[in-house]
Amino acid sequence: MKYWNDKTRAILLFALAFLIYGFGITRGFDFDDVVYIRDNPLLQRPDAFHTYWFTSEAFNYYPLFWSLLRVQWLFWGTNPIGYHLVNLLMHSVNAVLVWRIAREWRLPGAWWVAALFAVHPVNAQTVAWAAEQKNTWSFFFMALSLLAFIRQRHGGSAAQYVLSLLWFAAALACKTSTVFLPVFLAICYGFRREKGTLAVWLRLAPFYALGLAAGMTTVWFEKHRVAAKSLLSTLSLWQRLEVSGATFWFYLEKALVPIHLTPMYHGWVDTSAATHTALPGILLVALLLTCALGWRRIGAPIALGLIYYALMLFPLLGIFDTNYFAYSLVADHWQYHALPGVIVAVIAALHRLAQRWPRLATYPDAIGSAAVLGLAALASAHFAHFEDPRSLWTYVVEENPDAWIGWYNLGIVLADDHQPAQAIAAYRRSIQVKADYFQSHYNLANSLSKEGQVAEAEREYLAAEKLKSDDADVHNNRAVALMRLDRENDAMAEFTRALELDPTETSARVNLIAILLKRGQIKEAIQHLEKTGPLNEANAHRIADAIRAGGQIPNPPIHDLGEFAARACALNPGQPELRSALDTVSTKPILSVPGGAAQKQ
Repeated sequence: MKYWNDKTRAILLFALAFLIYGFGITRGFDFDDVVYIRDNPLLQRPDAFHTYWFTSEAFNYYPLFWSLLRVQWLFWGTNPIGYHLVNLLMHSVNAVLVWRIAREWRLPGAWWVAALFAVHPVNAQTVAWAAEQKNTWSFFFMALSLLAFIRQRHGGSAAQYVLSLLWFAAALACKTSTVFLPVFLAICYGFRREKGTLAVWLRLAPFYALGLAAGMTTVWFEKHRVAAKSLLSTLSLWQRLEVSGATFWFYLEKALVPIHLTPMYHGWVDTSAATHTALPGILLVALLLTCALGWRRIGAPIALGLIYYALMLFPLLGIFDTNYFAYSLVADHWQYHALPGVIVAVIAALHRLAQRWPRLATYPDAIGSAAVLGLAALASAHFAHFEDPRSLWTYVVEENPDAWIGWYNLGIVLADDHQPAQAIAAYRRSIQVKADYFQSHYNLANSLSKEGQVAEAEREYLAAEKLKSDDADVHNNRAVALMRLDRENDAMAEFTRALELDPTETSARVNLIAILLKRGQIKEAIQHLEKTGPLNEANAHRIADAIRAGGQIPNPPIHDLGEFAARACALNPGQPELRSALDTVSTKPILSVPGGAAQKQ
């Protein structure tokens, strides 16, 4: 066809991606988007680039990914549209690169490989969450590295090799899931035993060095910066290998039959879905050995496609712990880098069948179109679940009632929508599944407190304290609940502990001052007042009310109370409520003197 050229093919790949995912760019932030972008203080700092490249303050050492987010933040701040659009554009570009690589390697159905990658439903999670730009950017640089390496191997200049190495370093600086690319290249050219294979392996040495350095850095960040500790940490190495085998076959099933997709799968919130048997692992080893030893018989594209798929998944199969494993041991977005391998293997297998039985190849474009349309329909339906946080987390807990993080996030959504009863129920379900998650207890306590269920709220604050004893906010909030329960001694101890943990916790100090004034301990109250700093209007009202309440106790120390009130006015001259409270407890009119101090005549 006259107009069916490379440009048309590339445009069609973009069109496919935008037809499925384009309507999602107006969505807000959800899940990791919030902590990675919207509420990320590092992203907004003037020294953000230096911080990401030369410190360990970020969640992980993906400095190029963070830098790319920082550039976007400079353009559109916290507007989610820009981030979602960039993510979709990168996914579309990646589909084009998949086509280019497949064509460079002369794989059968190269364009169809890219088209199926563009519309595959397991990629919906990557495109839906803006924080998964680390997926799309790292894939982009990995694909450029692979393309440059292939071209250099096919007669390109040494500059192509240097570019390949630089692109690989960029991919690792976005996400280390790409670390096994040089292993795949070594296997790929080792299979073929072409002239110069040894030279290829030697050229890959710098790639291995970069991969090792990046991998070790990621492991350090996961252990020391994120403190990743899932149920996998309780398993032996052999048990982790068993889990890895089961995980691989689960991923392969979802790649081949992408139905009932969800961010948190039933049975995979813990290790129960891994059957605790060596059989899945043995079958995986058998599959890889078959590919390695029988590649001539089954065909190099099939063998290498499956090997590539396994290698790209390997870092996330469960051998190494990562923070996300606390939520789920499997996730669709972890297939993003690996997925082209299984698509290549399937299309190559169909191509070999067509060669044996030519009648199957009568309408190849019709078969390809049907596959693309079928996957596109599934992807579109699945992507609709990401419409907004409420839709997503409701779907997650419907698909998997054991998804504790789903219930927790649904609780947040319901609380924000002013549905406290439903939020409380969601938090309780989260705690039923995972009783040791601090934030579930804390949020439940806050919701109970707002609903006036103070005794239950205090118990949940106490449960949160036991899980995280160094959190000043939970000590402060529990103290407030104890005050409402008329347990002032316990409340004072909690406020004091909150201030030990965080001396800048103004709310705790103001509440403690209120108790001290009520008890007539004015000198101690003044000491805390001196440390409080300027008061906002709400805290000024709280102090003013406490001053008035202090004047109502039997035999109030009016002189000392007046001294406290005068000092409060001096420290906060712009708060008329404090002046009013001072006038209430003073026996004589008060005059302002230069410097803002207030003295009796």
